[in-house]
Order: sequence, then C-alpha cells, then structure tokens
Amino acid sequence: MSLYKQLWLAIVFLLSLVFCVSVALSSLSAKRYLEQQLAIKNADNATALAISLTQQDADPVLMELTLAAQFDTGFYELIRLTGPGGEVLLERRDGSSGTRAPGWFTALLPIEAAPGIATIQRGWSQAGTLEVRSHSRFAYDELWQATWSLALAFFLTALAAGAVGSVLLRRLLAPLAGVVGQASAIGERRFVTLEEPHTREFRDLVAAMNRLSARVRDMLASEGERLEQLQRATTADPVTGLLDRSAFGAQLAATLAGDDAGATGSFCMGRLTELVRYNEAYGHEVLDAVLASAGRNLNTLCRERDWSCGRLNGSDIALLAPGAEDPRVVGMQLQDVLAAAFTAHDVQLPEIPVACGEYHPGDRAGDLLTALDAALQGAERGGTGEVALAQRGASTPVREQLEHWRARLSAAFSGDGFTLVTFPVLEHGGAVLHREALVRLREHGELLPAARFLPWINRMQLGGELDRRVVELGLRLAAESGEPLAVNLSTAALADDDFPGWLDRRAAEAGNAARLALEVAESAAYHHLPNFRRLSAVAHRHGMQTGMDRVGRRLADLGQLHDVGIDYVKLDAVFVRDIDSDATNQNLLRTLSTLVHAVGVRVIAEGVENRAQWQALEALGVDAVGGPGVRPAGE
Repeated sequence: MSLYKQLWLAIVFLLSLVFCVSVALSSLSAKRYLEQQLAIKNADNATALAISLTQQDADPVLMELTLAAQFDTGFYELIRLTGPGGEVLLERRDGSSGTRAPGWFTALLPIEAAPGIATIQRGWSQAGTLEVRSHSRFAYDELWQATWSLALAFFLTALAAGAVGSVLLRRLLAPLAGVVGQASAIGERRFVTLEEPHTREFRDLVAAMNRLSARVRDMLASEGERLEQLQRATTADPVTGLLDRSAFGAQLAATLAGDDAGATGSFCMGRLTELVRYNEAYGHEVLDAVLASAGRNLNTLCRERDWSCGRLNGSDIALLAPGAEDPRVVGMQLQDVLAAAFTAHDVQLPEIPVACGEYHPGDRAGDLLTALDAALQGAERGGTGEVALAQRGASTPVREQLEHWRARLSAAFSGDGFTLVTFPVLEHGGAVLHREALVRLREHGELLPAARFLPWINRMQLGGELDRRVVELGLRLAAESGEPLAVNLSTAALADDDFPGWLDRRAAEAGNAARLALEVAESAAYHHLPNFRRLSAVAHRHGMQTGMDRVGRRLADLGQLHDVGIDYVKLDAVFVRDIDSDATNQNLLRTLSTLVHAVGVRVIAEGVENRAQWQALEALGVDAVGGPGVRPAGE
C-alpha cells in the first residue's frame, strides 16, 4: 500500500475517532442536561398542581377533572394521585413513545428524569400525594436532532478539510515521487539528479543521492578521459594526434569487415609535399605546430562524422569516411583542412595533392591503398591541386544504381523482402546471453548482407522505416524462438522524435518485448543523446534491454551516459584484434571493463576469431563474446 493511502487511512481513522468521541460526549452532556431540565419541570408542575388542588379543598371531583385536563395536554407520561395510605386514587399514563428518534438511539441514550412529587392538603390533614412525570419523547426528539445536526456539521467539515488536506498532502508528498523515481533510476543504472525539495527529510535524501549521481558521473568522465589519453598515447601519432599507421590499418580492416552501412564509403589520401624543405625554412617547431593544428582539426571533423584519420608516414594523411557518398567532396574537405593549418601559422602553402575513391564490402585494404597511392602519384605529377579519383574498373552510373535499388527496396518493403539472421553471443560458461539479429535482404533465393543495401537505404532516407521493420521482425522472431534477441537500430531511429512513441505502442501490443534488446552505435548515441535517453526509458518500461555498439572511439564521453541506463556495451572489433598478444589493448580493455562494471554495465566483445582471443578476453573481465570464432556447444 502506498504511503499516500496509508496517510489517508490514518487521517480518516483519527477523524472518525474524534467524531465518535465528540458525538458521544456531546450526546451524554445533552442527555444529562435534558434529564435535569425534565426533573425540574416535573417538580415545578407537581408543586403547582398540588397547590391548585389544595386551594380547591381537595375536592375529589375537581381533582379528577383538573388532573385529567392537565394530562390531556399531551406533555405528561404519568400523573398519579395516591391516598395517605398509599392507595392509588387516580392515575393517567401514556405508554406510547411517539418520538422521531430511532429505537437504537433511545436504547443507547435512555433519558431517566426524576418525577415531581408534591403533597395535597385538606385543611391541616394530608389528602394525598401527587406524582408527575413529563413525557421524554420531546427530549428524545431534541437530543436526536442535536446529535444529527452535530454529525452532519462534522461530516461536512471533514469533507472540506479532506479536500484541503488532499491538496496539501499531495504537495507535501510530491517530492516523494521524485525521490522514488530517482531511486528507481539508480537501480536501473541511470544516475540522475533532482532539484532538492523544501521538506528537510526529503531534501537530505535527495542531496545524498545527487552526490552519489555526481560522483558516478565524475568518475565516468575522469576515467573515460584517462582511458582515451591512454588510447591516444598508444595508437596516435605523437605530432598530429591522428592514428598511427598500425592503428589506422586495424581500423580500416575492421571497417571493411563490417556488416553495416559503414562497410561502404569513401577513402582519401593527401600528401604534404616538400616537408624537408619546409622544415629547414621554418624550423622544426613551426612545422610541428602546423601538423598538430591540422591533426586537431581533422580529429574534430572525424569525431563529428564518425570517420577515421591516420598519418601513414611523414607526409601522407589518410581519411576513412564510412557512409560518405561522394569521395571528391571528402577529398576536398581533407585538402581544405590541411591547407587551413598552414595558413593559420603564416606558412607558405605547399602543394597538397589528394586522391580519393570508394570502398565496398569485400574490398581488401592492400588493394585500396595501392589504387590510392597510384592516383596520388598522378595528382602529384599533374600539379593542378585538384582531387584525383582512383579508378578501380568500370562502374555503373550512380543514377542507374539508384533507380535499380529504389525498385528493389520498394518491393522489399511492400512485401516480405527483409529477414533476420542470428549469431550467438556467449557468456564464458558457454551459455547464450542473446542472439544478435542482423537484417538481410532476400534476393533471388539469396540473402544480401546489410552492407550491400544499407548505403542505398540511407541515400533514399528509408532508415527509419527499416528500423521499424527490424523491430517488428525481432519481436516476431523472439516470440517464435523464445530466446533473447538483440537488434541494431540506425541513426535514423534516434533522429526520429516519433520513434520512441511508436516503440512504446508496439511493445505494449506485442506483450513479449522483454526478450528483445535494442542496440545503437556509439557515434549515433552521442550525437542524439536526448533521444537515446528517451529510447532507453521506453525500452526499460517494457522490460527490454538497451546497449551501445562499437564502443571505443569516444571513451572520454562515457560520463554523458550516467543517466541513460544502458545494460551493456559492445566493444569495437578493432580492439579485439590480436588481443591475446597486444599488451596495450589488454591494459585498455581491462581498465574499461572495471570502469563499466562499477556502474553495473556488462561488457561484450565482438569480432572474436579464435579460442585464444576468447580466453584472453575472459581474463580481462569481458562478460560475453561474439564473432566468427564463437559457437555454442552442439552447433
């Protein structure tokens, strides 16, 4: 029972107790008063009648007539005249109640007034004794009316007090709802803060929980920043802050092996010519400052778009732009950022040849680099400053491809063209944590991977519609299989303000939504953080879990997730490569696992290729693994 109801029951009980006591005391007091008044009236009436009858010389006929006339007024219950010897000479009695008060009331509060007794004289001798008792029905009527009026007044007052008390009670208990919500949020790993209420007890409690949330937020922020610094120290070029050749190569390989829209995009390479001459002319420190400025600007560009940039050698800068449709535009951006760094330091602008091209699922990193290097050499010889496009065989014009894919996707959406394929995510004991469901497009009896059609989905702005279809398929598959399932949502789901409301309605209709988990890419989650909070809140309301996928590019921003309440994070596959032998990545993942475990979040590693990696990840504190080298027993 809620505290509000308990307080109301206590108030009703106290009011009822006060009402009963006050009515009882008032009724008893009124009863005693009426009994006293009746006794006085009886005595006065008896004395007056006795004097009147004495003055009539106690004539029997006159006494009978006088007493009969007095009794017939209706105010008397009993008039009795007895002789000197105690014999009854005359008696008039009214045995009817005639009161408007109910029987239980008269039985509960009997009015027993003393009768009036007076002596009648005949000369100097006693003619008789007169006993008079007034009727109590009038007293009962008066007592009943007074009690009823008191009860009605008390009831109306209680109603008015209850209405006012309800408003006051709600105002007093309003902070309690916030306190309960904050406690529930902390239990769901959402470390939110509230405005402190005016009530002292609530204020102290909220202040304590706010301090806890602030400490968790600060811990995540500081430790995340420390992790990112460690990551930069081991993977970044010391001058530019860009990825070094090894780290960029690992990122490129992981991107090409992906199964999402990022597996198609643009790849550019720019060359800073004559660096040796510039170093001699301007000095080592000036040139390093130029390169550092270019690196900072490129990292900002990549952070905003979830791209990657690396320094392959002293003069070559590579830019990987997943999802970018026009490689020439990306190449021009790379060229402009590099040129701006020289201009900002008043250094003569060198030639910056840039080559660019597209990459697609199945491409090999070596082939891409070879094609770009050849195009870059041609651009360097040409000296025109234009962005050169690497040619890798004939390709169908974009317009024709767009029309082709529009027809295929339209047919898929109108029919049953999409399906899900699942891959296990296992705990270290071999139990299935959940199955990750990836969308596929049915095409002539084959299932096309997402990397083939997602770029066209995004180009035609159909990502939100596909996300809804994926959720529908996930709910259906989870109901059929009875196993927990995880589906991936695109950036379009977070950019759509209506998506959380749709998910809320659809999950309520399904009834089995608790088997479904929703995953969002790290970059999308940070770019649309308010909507990610809303999405997580809706998911948790229906028992669904939420996770963040491909984690590792923005570790310094972990503090922003303190009030989201995610259930797990999935590490980017680039951190899993060679984890069984790479001491740097091992140290990074060990620290990251300890950090997120401290706030109740599980860590899952993707891209595991063999048993050695699996064992290494288990030793580092990772909770579950997935990838081509992970299979449940019996499969």
